[in-house]
Amino acid sequence: MKKEGNKNKLEGNISMTTCYRTKSLCLSFRHFYFLILTFYLLLLFGCGYTIQTKANLPFDTIAVGKLENKTYEPKLQDMFSRSLAETFAEYGFKVSSSARYRLEGEITKFELEPLTEQNLVAAQYKVVIKANFRLIDTSTRKSVPLVADSPFITYFSSTERLENVLAQKELSTVSALKNLSQEIVRIITYNTPKNLAYLLFTASDIKNLENLILKLHEPKDPVSIYLRQQLSPNTRQMLHEYVNAKIPPDKIKPLIVNDLNTIVQGVSIFDEKRFAHIALTQETLDLIKQNPSGLERMRLNRLLIQEAYPDEIAGLNRITEKQ
Repeated sequence: MKKEGNKNKLEGNISMTTCYRTKSLCLSFRHFYFLILTFYLLLLFGCGYTIQTKANLPFDTIAVGKLENKTYEPKLQDMFSRSLAETFAEYGFKVSSSARYRLEGEITKFELEPLTEQNLVAAQYKVVIKANFRLIDTSTRKSVPLVADSPFITYFSSTERLENVLAQKELSTVSALKNLSQEIVRIITYNTPKNLAYLLFTASDIKNLENLILKLHEPKDPVSIYLRQQLSPNTRQMLHEYVNAKIPPDKIKPLIVNDLNTIVQGVSIFDEKRFAHIALTQETLDLIKQNPSGLERMRLNRLLIQEAYPDEIAGLNRITEKQ
């Protein structure tokens, strides 16, 4: 009986020890995953990047135009086209020949440079690729440079037979082209809005400030009523003071422009009843049907506002013709 009691006690101790070890193991795994998650978030946000979703893209469809290989390296154009298509898909872009925005460019340089030698044989190599690419708004013909002769460099080591060196060279080339593709798509994703800032209003776009102020201060139509609601409290106060001749025009114009640009960059302002009294152009009507996002939604808001106030605000076409 005593032996049996000791046996049960021993089994109980073993069971408790196992339980403690299991709990410790679970805690260790939780701690490990917490550290990994923390590291990932620090890496992501500490580098100045934010999580990019499809809804935040400047536009969701892009056309790929002429991609020219100006080097003597064969198959470079085909390899880059595949890499570019994969990268666009990874970021959430669709590729369509009918898209408004088109990518064009050329690979201007390809070099394979030996770096080190071993027994009079090259042991390490460098692949250098340079390219020029631009994003074209096919409607306005505005061109935005993306990369301009920035070198994309990869390295590989090989002291084996020539066919092995060539195989390593191809892998290294694919890696360099992937880096080039990612840089192009990254610039399109994060920098395009500021490069296409011509969609925003400027002070010179206000043709008749007094009329615009009166329509926003005492709104009588649905569009003016909506826009007044979107103005900042400070701007609404300034409208009141302007009507009462308390402030000069140059004090209120920047506030109106700033608020209009905030509205342009926000949600779609279109509502069928709100714009029922406005004679919208076919371009605007076609854009409404697309339920656009990103830059195209920004363009739609700009068109809707300028078409609601044709005598007060300059049209977008006048702006793009100046550039």
